[in-house]
Amino acid sequence: MTDLVLRLFGPGALLATGRPVRPHSAKAFALLAFLVFEADRAHARSRLADLLWAGSTDATARHSLRQALHSLRTIAGGALQDCLVTDEAQVRFVPGAGIDIDLLRFLQASSGPTPADWTEAASLYTGPFLQGRTYDDCEAFTEWLDATRARLHALAAKSLDRLVTDAMIRSDWPSALGHAGRLRDLDPASESVSRRMMRILEAVGDPWAVDAEWERLCTVLRSEFQASPSPQTRDLHRAVRQALRAESFRPTAPVASVAPFEPDAPPAPVASATTPPRGPGEAESFIRAARAADGVYAYGNAIDLYDRALHLLESGGSASRQRLCSVLLLKEAALERLGRRTEQQATIDRALAVAGALDDPGTLAAVLLRQAGAFAYTGRIAPALESAHRALDLYRAIGDGPGQAEGLRELGFVFWRAEDPAAALRCAREALDLHRQIGDVAGEATALHNLAEIHRGLGSPAQARDWYDRAIPLHWASRNRAGEVLTLFGIATALRQEDDDDGATRAFEAALAMSERYGERTMQARALHALAMHRIEHDRLDAALGLLERAVAIDRAIGYAHALGHDLVDLSDVHALRGERTQSTAALQEALVWFLCTDDMASVDTTRRRLEGPGGADDEVAASLARRGRIKSHLPLAEGKVYCAFESPLAQASRAS
Repeated sequence: MTDLVLRLFGPGALLATGRPVRPHSAKAFALLAFLVFEADRAHARSRLADLLWAGSTDATARHSLRQALHSLRTIAGGALQDCLVTDEAQVRFVPGAGIDIDLLRFLQASSGPTPADWTEAASLYTGPFLQGRTYDDCEAFTEWLDATRARLHALAAKSLDRLVTDAMIRSDWPSALGHAGRLRDLDPASESVSRRMMRILEAVGDPWAVDAEWERLCTVLRSEFQASPSPQTRDLHRAVRQALRAESFRPTAPVASVAPFEPDAPPAPVASATTPPRGPGEAESFIRAARAADGVYAYGNAIDLYDRALHLLESGGSASRQRLCSVLLLKEAALERLGRRTEQQATIDRALAVAGALDDPGTLAAVLLRQAGAFAYTGRIAPALESAHRALDLYRAIGDGPGQAEGLRELGFVFWRAEDPAAALRCAREALDLHRQIGDVAGEATALHNLAEIHRGLGSPAQARDWYDRAIPLHWASRNRAGEVLTLFGIATALRQEDDDDGATRAFEAALAMSERYGERTMQARALHALAMHRIEHDRLDAALGLLERAVAIDRAIGYAHALGHDLVDLSDVHALRGERTQSTAALQEALVWFLCTDDMASVDTTRRRLEGPGGADDEVAASLARRGRIKSHLPLAEGKVYCAFESPLAQASRAS
């Protein structure tokens, strides 16, 4: 087969033996790009015709599709012939070994667990997907193209963000500065990236570059949004400058990457996916981009984009307030995943102020439920119960059945966290009855799972497995993949509780395989962690170490801060049992950072004591691994909160927090 190169980042190009070849039309190339990106499944011919030729009659659109497919099959001597699998009804692209496609290599690298993967992903992203190409007469394709550009841009930013974090952890400040500069070029108005940059410049001791970065950010925000940096960014700039002055830092040699920070220099060209849009839909464009970032676990990027949408919505009239509140809740959900509790609470308070002025009980109830969950995680049980009861009363007053069920789930979660299983069971049963009354299959599955989780915590694994078994087919019927994986994980945990070691291992392995197949990375990390604990119990420390390292890499990649610190403590213990004291200490030091990020002060204190203590004997470490409790957590699904728990040697300390 002729060597073929397909480039979809930037303007896009198809090359055979190094020379460009062109399909017979721009839409034929657009069709190829769509089929490559959506290569995981076959597509109906009618769907493809509507996508690119919607303005034509059915017969004309189908003829145009056939022409485009013929052009692609015959181009470059038929190099794509075997990749286009077609029949009378469907079309599918199957990548061939002789074709180099930048998009597919990027997608694989961006989901990888190592810095080498992230470096490759960042280098492959040379510009937006199909940069500069427009299809004004194809509304459906244009919508797909906008969403795809936003998703790929978010993946590129996430890879660079990982590289910045990795370099900072290793104190490799030149690399951190270089990666942060590229990340800033992708998104010049990002305050979180600017804060990272200032932290790095503080480490290299360059106060002038810190000031230049501050001025650059102020200029961009003022120009694009008529806004100023947030108090958080302003406070950080002030603190960094004070620290540099106090220590009299001066750079001993010029830093190569400082040049772009000159305040008078124009911002670097930015990908179209992040160029501030104009017109009435500008806030919604930022929201769509933020949701795309959410979808690839790039929560830091999503928060920045939500903030930009909020700037625009706040300048609107009363019609924007409802949307303002919904975007605040989207931002709050991203902050929760990152474990940034202080910012999360501030965002909830802001949403409450907006909702209180709307005269909309349903919206106010939704915000109160978020407040209840945040209070529960920080151990403030009394205000959590008050908020949950207020929300439930509001939903009952307006006759909102699904809202009542959600309120009962949240109230049950607060009771569950407060070690009141009887009250939690009562709420779960009431929620189950409501879901059945309104015919909500997905919600019914969630309620069944929560009942199982509460029973398992009460020491009734057999009863729990009965509830789990009832939930599984309902998850499947409602196509709730995350719920299905989580419930399978619950079954595995119950089997382990019943001392069915082989059955539990098989179930955890099945949960791992399913989470990998569905891309449910949170549960993938939990399954890897559970399997690692099984290997430790059987003195298979090498296998346990490999599994824990994979779990930690995923937690880092998706920003699952709530579990990451605990997984690092386990990793530290395994290193200690293997006699690897340096690695053990390093894992504890990183765990301390994540506990500080999530305001988990009980775990902070426990980890500091470990670092300051003698920290040595194998029997002490083994006792730590044996004294394992469970951290009560949840998985946010579209139909509501689903309870789950994971093991940690710090469970008692975390519960007290």
